[in-house]
Amino acid sequence: MPNQQIESATATRLASVSPQMLSRKLRVAGQLLHYDIDSSTVLIHDSEDALLVDVALCLSAWRSTPWLREPRTVVMALGYLESSDKPLSLPVLSAHAPLVNVNPRLVLRAIVLEEARDLDLSLWNRAIAAREAVANTLPQDSDSEQDRLGTA
Repeated sequence: MPNQQIESATATRLASVSPQMLSRKLRVAGQLLHYDIDSSTVLIHDSEDALLVDVALCLSAWRSTPWLREPRTVVMALGYLESSDKPLSLPVLSAHAPLVNVNPRLVLRAIVLEEARDLDLSLWNRAIAAREAVANTLPQDSDSEQDRLGTA
């Protein structure tokens, strides 16, 4: 009988998102920095790290999302990291926006985007960093342990 278990997403700090994670299902969190209604993309950030998120699959005409227009709203996105052959256009941010680093070739194709107003981003980042530290101390041949920790 085929395995019908749903693939879990790896909780990932924005600072850790890299091309090595392409095609992986990730769960990321950050503050909303910009929403482009025409391209259905949002730019989320945490400190100086930012990520473009394609939200076309998440938005519904029947569901109100006023928080998308509120800068600095904490959001959580779940989706697959993809690469673009050509750099995506980055939004023009206001003069008051924080300076951020964003890879214009990486985009998270979100399946879910939710407001996470009560999420403590500092705690989120510390917990994931602790998990990454534990994963880095595991022997390389311990795939099943890495799978259990969500780091494989």
